[in-house]
Amino acid sequence: MRRLLLSLVLAVATPLAAAPAVAHTRPPAVIFDTDMDFDDAATLAYLAQEHRGGRIDLRAITVTSSGAGLPGRAIRHARCLAERLGLRSVQIADGTATGVNSFPAELRQLFDRVLTAATPGCSGDETPSKVRAPELIRKVLRADPSTEIIATGPLTNLAGALPYSASRLTSMGGAVNVPGNLCCGTPPEFDGTQEFNYWLDPAAVREVLARSRGAVRMVPLDAANEVLITGAFLDRLGADHRTAAADTVLEIVTHPEVQPLIAAGLLYWWDPLAAMSAIHPGHVGFTSGRIDVVPSGPSAGRTFLSPSGRPLRYGTTAGTAAFEQRFLDTLNGRT
Repeated sequence: MRRLLLSLVLAVATPLAAAPAVAHTRPPAVIFDTDMDFDDAATLAYLAQEHRGGRIDLRAITVTSSGAGLPGRAIRHARCLAERLGLRSVQIADGTATGVNSFPAELRQLFDRVLTAATPGCSGDETPSKVRAPELIRKVLRADPSTEIIATGPLTNLAGALPYSASRLTSMGGAVNVPGNLCCGTPPEFDGTQEFNYWLDPAAVREVLARSRGAVRMVPLDAANEVLITGAFLDRLGADHRTAAADTVLEIVTHPEVQPLIAAGLLYWWDPLAAMSAIHPGHVGFTSGRIDVVPSGPSAGRTFLSPSGRPLRYGTTAGTAAFEQRFLDTLNGRT
């Protein structure tokens, strides 16, 4: 009996040295570079939920002045959305450089009204950031070169930050084997082969592709054309919005001035798809190729396969149903 008691005491006192340690994988650090279009705002809502769930570590939001967002107003929207979405500790900066082409003025004003309506109660600070966007990008990457960049607008800020060494860049832009999507007041001299983001600043795209040191993935219209915003999805979101993120997206896509564009089949989940593909493999099918960009002329901004282009991975397909389900679940905090 004494031997039995002694064995029990030793068993309790001896640490479980043989038990394997639980490995904790650090979530990837992310910079979100955006022009604060309507779907950029939806993407920020999605990324806020991925950040809250510990699947990414959103370090910075950098706002470009060469896209859909109006100067001053774009950083105001980023700040107000970050406040509403619980991202108060995330650094936010804007850039000053612009591309050679301009986003249609009427659409800029429209989306400014939409994002203002989606951030009620925010006083709105349009003051330029003390640290400008390219500097903030360099600062974050110096501190952690493993940081990934998700870019959903023109690549003007990223070109200004070169040279940098992000582990990976995922860019929404381009159209490889499908037509472009210029519309709604863009100058008639362009031939329509180009996608909006890359058309706005073709030189920045070429420079980023040529000088980025990490892996590059492009989510062009070839893939994004498969995630049209549909009335059926809006009905699902309208019946299932339980968080500030889901509420924000619902308010944006049901705005009276956005609804006719959706009904006309003009709007897609371009940017949320690109962001999701960077975090969850499988939602976009990628292939490898060498991509170059037409720098000027009627086809300025067009992406094409070329032996002299940058080797990268570009999207060719997207899983529509799987994207919509994860988007809805993530916005509502279910994943």
